[in-house]
Amino acid sequence: MRSEEEFVGRGLQFAELLRKIADQITAGNLVIRGKQITLPDVDMEFKVSHKSDLGANKLSIGIEWVDK
Repeated sequence: MRSEEEFVGRGLQFAELLRKIADQITAGNLVIRGKQITLPDVDMEFKVSHKSDLGANKLSIGIEWVDK
């Protein structure tokens, strides 16, 4: 199952979104499209990647884990 939210804005607005998400993770109340997301305390993989293809750029920030 995939839950995602999309936003359009500028760099400063993206930074504010990242801070908001970080605060929600810290408080344990991250919600994506009405679904509570619970992150484990251990064994998470963090990724930051950049892709450029014919002038189209994509920056991805991800966290991956396996439910136990």
